[in-house]
Amino acid sequence: MKKIPLLFASIFTLPAAVMANPDVTTREYKLLLNPALFTSATESTKVADYFASFTGAVESAIARDVSGSLTLDKTRTVKFYDTAGSCLLDDLGYIFRDRIENGQSEVTLKFRSPDSYIADFEDLSASSNQAKTKLEADIGSKSGTAFNIVYGHSTTSPNTRTINNFEDINVHFPGFDTNYGIADSTTLSLVGNLSIYERVYDGGIIDLGSIDAEVSVTLWYSSVPSGSQKPVVVEVSFKYEDPSADYTKAVVNRAKQSFDAIQTLSSWNSTSSVTKTQFIYQYNPTFCN
Repeated sequence: MKKIPLLFASIFTLPAAVMANPDVTTREYKLLLNPALFTSATESTKVADYFASFTGAVESAIARDVSGSLTLDKTRTVKFYDTAGSCLLDDLGYIFRDRIENGQSEVTLKFRSPDSYIADFEDLSASSNQAKTKLEADIGSKSGTAFNIVYGHSTTSPNTRTINNFEDINVHFPGFDTNYGIADSTTLSLVGNLSIYERVYDGGIIDLGSIDAEVSVTLWYSSVPSGSQKPVVVEVSFKYEDPSADYTKAVVNRAKQSFDAIQTLSSWNSTSSVTKTQFIYQYNPTFCN
């Protein structure tokens, strides 16, 4: 029996390489609005007024219908967790978020990168068979009509744990635990000691052709909204998705034209380029230091 040369033997025994498969199944365009234009007492009226302007701008730009109306769909508490004094998760490119709605908690671990392959390589496997994973493109405005694209690879899982330390991440997301090996006892703290009270208006639809885009307006308050309280962040977004990421040229062009159009609504738009996540981490500048 012939011996296999050492070089070839080593090839046959190498483990299979992990390959990224970056099918971007969701594409979401996001734009910040001026929060000074909204209050908790008038938010539904202001959201409707904005959507009327949004509808006119988009329909003129793409010569297709924007239908539906924006109504309050979600009211929930949102909390971000990281390590006080170092922001270890943020430094690794991750966020860890807890959303609580009607007393039910779901946690999301999300890795962000400007490269879809790098994002997809991260192991976001979960221990729960009810967890949902996606690779999405978050598209925002950088300057003028230039795009700022960040790819997010995330998994969301139902949660019954009280979040105190990295064990609460490692139990939910064993792939993260394997890759980074951060001790279970490492303390997690509420980023900026800030709880966000989130109100989401959904129901608008943009006809992009073979795929529709769903429109929403999200308002963030730093305390339970009441009276004439102003939100700290307001964001309009629209997203479209395909499980096979099989988008046509017409669809992606109309989406871009729609985003270009709403950026021209200068009386509504914020002059800040800070994202919602950046707002959280900048709220208390000493948290990470």
